[in-house]
Amino acid sequence: MSNTLSAEYILARSLPEQTNGLFSVAAVEWLVRNRNANGLAPHMRKVNGKIYLNFPAFMDWFESQQA
Repeated sequence: MSNTLSAEYILARSLPEQTNGLFSVAAVEWLVRNRNANGLAPHMRKVNGKIYLNFPAFMDWFESQQA
């Protein structure tokens, strides 16, 4: 795995720290649990029981959401 690729993926559970608390732990759990319905499934990978999130793709997804 290249450094660029590995730098793009973060543990999903670290999202609250990566976004300065914008997302709570409960919100992240909901996003992961509903990834097939909310469109995040293509940006997540499960490896050895841990969920990884492509952070740049997540931010693009987040910016595309409307209230």
